[in-house]
Amino acid sequence: MGRDSPAGKRLRKIRFFFRMRLARQSRRVAALCSAGLGLIVLGLFLDGRDRIFTLDAVTETASLVTSDGGISDWPIGGADLYTDPFATQDDGILLPVSANLLIRPGTRVDIQRHGIQDVRLTLRTSEGSAGSIISPGADELILGGWASLTVSSDERPLVWPFRGTLEVGDDVASGVDSVLLQGAVNVLEEQLVRDTRYNAGTSELDRGDKARFCNHSSGKECEEATVEGFFRIEPTNQERFTEALNAIQLVAHGSADHVKVERLGSSGYQIRATRWARFLYDPLLSFLAGLGALFFAAIEIYSNVREILRDVGSND
Repeated sequence: MGRDSPAGKRLRKIRFFFRMRLARQSRRVAALCSAGLGLIVLGLFLDGRDRIFTLDAVTETASLVTSDGGISDWPIGGADLYTDPFATQDDGILLPVSANLLIRPGTRVDIQRHGIQDVRLTLRTSEGSAGSIISPGADELILGGWASLTVSSDERPLVWPFRGTLEVGDDVASGVDSVLLQGAVNVLEEQLVRDTRYNAGTSELDRGDKARFCNHSSGKECEEATVEGFFRIEPTNQERFTEALNAIQLVAHGSADHVKVERLGSSGYQIRATRWARFLYDPLLSFLAGLGALFFAAIEIYSNVREILRDVGSND
């Protein structure tokens, strides 16, 4: 049966028909797969996820407005208490070694320490009492709207947990003697499986920066976010510790939109996790992006091989 015979022509037409139909079906399947994969990637890209910001810093000063009095139960044994802003050093009240400070919600606490010196705590509130001091075997001492404590940590470290809004560091200016010494901000973002997270980036802070956790900001205003964390005060007697550290060690973390950093000589900046960073850090999105690239490469190879086979078939 020759190629130019009627039967041969019909056979070529049938082959051509099935090839075209197969090609159309292949293109349709490829288009559907591409669209489906693209929608999945787009959905993961636009998915709203919770972001946890963690600040790990060494600072000489920090300010806290407490939102949970239950967690703010701080050991302050042997501290000197001052209840009058105009009191002299000799007017301090020596507290028992087992004394604990209970801070009321809404109280602003300013904490300051230079080197391995004593820690200075200043409590302020415009509504009632700033807190109370509890000691075993003694009556509870209710504080007024202002109080200051000088706390010594001679023998053991002090760990003070907190929950509230936090400001770390101070504006660098004439007369300011306490600043942020060093720090880093890590961003952890939820994966599609909500029980897991991935590191979406790390930003280093410079000496003298001031950092705050913000939910949203309008212009220069910052709606401060509630965070949790702790202060750690290394003991003055550093011979008992191989790597005793100066100033205040601070770790704070919480869900926020961004961390606002104010820096001398600039208008400041925001540390946030952008959605574009997900292509770099989100394992699932990176995998799907790589799978999509392999899929499109396979389609291109298939199309080229099909063209070659069609050319070979037409020359037979």
